[in-house]
Amino acid sequence: MAPFYSLRRLVAVALLAAAVVAVPARAAVVDGGELTLVHTDDTPQPFRLSVPSPNPFTSSTRLTLTVEQATSLSVAVHDALGRRVALLHDGYVQAGTYTLRVDAGDLPPGLYLVRATDGRGQTATRSVSLAR
Repeated sequence: MAPFYSLRRLVAVALLAAAVVAVPARAAVVDGGELTLVHTDDTPQPFRLSVPSPNPFTSSTRLTLTVEQATSLSVAVHDALGRRVALLHDGYVQAGTYTLRVDAGDLPPGLYLVRATDGRGQTATRSVSLAR
């Protein structure tokens, strides 16, 4: 007797979950057909974190942080194991646009996550790749 959850069904569910968390209106191929997901959450976001540029980077990369309303904000860089390797900002910010710079310093090459978290626990995360 076949298990209730087949491998194909688990992969389809994993793709669906990844697409829901990712960018709106992404398409995924499931069982040979196309599945289009539409983002319906219109909740205003208190801040946005841009895509890093350049990415991958060798010495430094920049991200733009847009804050819609004054809030406390922590922006940190984490390695692939989840350890915080740098703290870019921790404190109160006014509404506006800020440029964040991630310096490679002594970091080894690899994948890093830049995570911004406000006082209410909302987060925005971007990945950056350090190449030497």
